[in-house]
Amino acid sequence: MARSLHDRSRSVGRVTGLPSKAAMARLVIAEALQAERDRPPAHTAVPIRVKTMDRRAVWLRPRSRDRFAFEFLFDGYHLPPPELTGRVGQIAVFGANIGLLLGNLADRYRRARLLGVEPDRDNAALARRNLAYLGARVTLAEAAVWHRAEPLTLNWERDAWGQIVVHSAEIGGGGVGLVNAVKAGERRVDAIDAGMLLDEWGHQKPIDYLLVNIESAWYEMLKHGEWTRNVRCIKIEIQDHYDEAVPLPEALGYHAQLHRLSWGAFATGIRR
Repeated sequence: MARSLHDRSRSVGRVTGLPSKAAMARLVIAEALQAERDRPPAHTAVPIRVKTMDRRAVWLRPRSRDRFAFEFLFDGYHLPPPELTGRVGQIAVFGANIGLLLGNLADRYRRARLLGVEPDRDNAALARRNLAYLGARVTLAEAAVWHRAEPLTLNWERDAWGQIVVHSAEIGGGGVGLVNAVKAGERRVDAIDAGMLLDEWGHQKPIDYLLVNIESAWYEMLKHGEWTRNVRCIKIEIQDHYDEAVPLPEALGYHAQLHRLSWGAFATGIRR
């Protein structure tokens, strides 16, 4: 409880100007007193100016995980490892959420082009608003990404801050029966092949850094990881299969390591 109060007061301290401080205070009060929405609509977002972002406004929704996404920025878990050297010209994020991590990477690597992929409609709408200042430097694809092009069934998950994969050919069956497996609250989408997407967007040039925040799919993605062939450095958020988080990227030609946290872990791989 004490840590939660500290985190909330810290969020208020990170913003500038009385209107933004009042808006952030309303967000944390709503977070403490009201139930979280299952699918927070993008139109409820409010602008908040941030001290460390040249007083630029970010858009956050009340009764959502957006404030947690905002605080996640300052932990730095999304950053590439210091071992990634040389020019970083192309960056991609699978699971872009509301765009804050992409924006921070763009600010740190000012000559880089950026690609974000986000399957949730409202998250993607908010990401476009938060990334609008970057213009043509950033491309946002509202889509589900997979190790091959095939139908997936997605569902909203609060802890995942968006859509998760609940059915595919590998997870919970698939094939012809997938159409009939869709339940209330789920939706069926045609996933994009990750390798084809990266090759097309990157013009066949190396992707210098790829951040993967799709915890429900990372394991199957790396089990069939040929699509990473042109990715120089990869960082993956994981919350299961910890014993395979290093062997899988190692088998794909990366030098990998695991960084455990209280709520999960990140596996990082750099091409040898």
